[in-house]
Parts: sequence; C-alpha cells; structure tokens
Amino acid sequence: MDTELPLADELAAVFARLSNVLLNEETVAHALKLITEAAVLAADGAAGAGVSLIDSNGRRSSEASTGTIVLEADSFQYDLGQGPCLSAWASGHPVDIADVRTDLRWPEWGQAADELGLRSCLSVPLLAGNLAFGAIKIYWAKPHAATHRQSHLLELFAAQASIFLVNVQARERGRMLSEQLKSTLTQRDIISTAKGIIMAGQGIGKHDAMLHLMARAHIENRTLPDVAEEIIESTPGLDHDQG
Repeated sequence: MDTELPLADELAAVFARLSNVLLNEETVAHALKLITEAAVLAADGAAGAGVSLIDSNGRRSSEASTGTIVLEADSFQYDLGQGPCLSAWASGHPVDIADVRTDLRWPEWGQAADELGLRSCLSVPLLAGNLAFGAIKIYWAKPHAATHRQSHLLELFAAQASIFLVNVQARERGRMLSEQLKSTLTQRDIISTAKGIIMAGQGIGKHDAMLHLMARAHIENRTLPDVAEEIIESTPGLDHDQG
C-alpha cells in the first residue's frame, strides 16, 4: 500500500528496525539480510532484492538475497560479465531497466532474466566516499515497475545502507566485508591511475575504462590491482613508485 509519508520519514521507519538489531547483533551477514528485507519493503510488488559485493580481485558475489530468483538473476550477471548490478558498480550511478525485453544494453542477461520471469530491475551502487564497493538491487516481475518515487527512495536507502555497512565492517575486522573494503580502498589509487591511462589511450569514459579493467582481470584470471599495476608499469613517463 502506498503511503503519503515524506521520503525521509519512510527511510527513517525502514532503518529503525535495522538500527535496533545492529545494537545487539553486529554482524555483517545479519546486516546484509536486513538490508535486503528493507529494500523489498521500500518497493511495492517487488519479486526480490539483494546485495552484491565485489572485491579487489574482481570477484562478484551475492552476499544476501530475499529468494532464489535473485540469486539466479545475479549469477547470470556474474557468468556473462554483464548486467545492471555490474554496470552500477562500474559507473557508480544507478541503473534502471524498465523492461528486459526492450532494453538492449545487456541482451544476453536480459533474455536470461526474462526466462526467470523478471521484467524490470533497479540497481543502485553502495558507495564509500566516491568508491563503489557493491550494489543493491530490486527485481520486479512486471515491466516499468520502478517509479521516480521508488527510485529516489532506493537511492536514499542505498546511501544509508552504505554507511551502516562501512560502520559494521569497522567493528567486524577480519570478516569478509572488512577485508573487501580495506583491500579495495588500499588499491583504489592504482586502479584509478590505470583507468586514466586506458581512458586517455582508448578515448573512452570512466565507466567503459573500468569495465575494460574488469574484463581483462577476468579473462587473465588476475586481480584488478595486478592488471592495473602492469598497465602503469608499461606506460612510459609515469612515476612507477606506487608503494
């Protein structure tokens, strides 16, 4: 049922439950589970929601989901190397697919999602500063499901969710998310430099440069920092002392 509460009040209501539980159970896994549940609450008629995290090695994984259909849709993205969540992470911007049957950006993934019974998707990056470390997404079984109001709410939600995750990982040192964030943050300068080299050399934008790095790391079965460092080392005229 659609409410008339302002977005800020709705967001506060959704996170009240999350905050109270975190005071007692400060675990990453539990926080992620609650985030996906809250995301479904924020979108009427959603088929499911999930959180995808990507580490510095370029490995993608669905760390939480509200159902099997979300895991299956996400798995197709990881296997194909294309889709809204990967694009939201690479670009740092929300990605809205109004209808997988007519959106031609990721045709293979769109067909796979359609066969699962999913027609639309909204994916929003999880950000630590200006660095995306994952994405939260909502799937619908009907096309054109994400209204402007729902999109705005999910962006506000993702911003708050990111703060919670970063705070939780600080308390849970040694756990998976902490390692991912620390490693990614440590290597971001190297990756950013390599991305700039690719942009200049190939005349492409930030988004495509990051996808280029991800694809090369995947094909060569290497980490993003390793690939980035090799690009920097092979570029003449740069200060190669990154350590």
